[in-house]
Amino acid sequence: MMNLSQLFKQPPVRPHHRWLVPVLVVLAVAGFVDATYLTVEHFANAVPPCTIHGCETVLTSAYSTIFGIPVALLGALFYFALLVMYFLYFEARDVRALNSALHFSVFGVLFDIWFISAQAFIIHAWCQYCLLSAAISMTIFFLSYWSLFGSPKIKFEA
Repeated sequence: MMNLSQLFKQPPVRPHHRWLVPVLVVLAVAGFVDATYLTVEHFANAVPPCTIHGCETVLTSAYSTIFGIPVALLGALFYFALLVMYFLYFEARDVRALNSALHFSVFGVLFDIWFISAQAFIIHAWCQYCLLSAAISMTIFFLSYWSLFGSPKIKFEA
């Protein structure tokens, strides 16, 4: 069993699957497009069309910004940073870039847990774009972990 602190102490490892990095790039691009769209809509004071009830409530709540910065913009920067790390890997074939992306993706999962909890227990509404972003960043984390270290066996303990 590997706990979260041990994950950060792992030496760089090559991915076990050739298809992984292209899939991670596609996921990061999708996350970047989703977050950028929400950022543009935020600055245009518009609410994007939603198929589930509650998007407007979530996207206009006090939880949609941190210190006046739209959470969507932070998400776009998160996905952009992942893309930079993936392209550094493609350019130099340096596995440290992939390992850095894996470590950085932990922050995405932690924020996802917070934002999903906020939607469920504080705001009592759901945003399909936010849920899509959460699914993408969690998939990025789990695919990265699985490819680099085998099946996930993470214990969240202090």
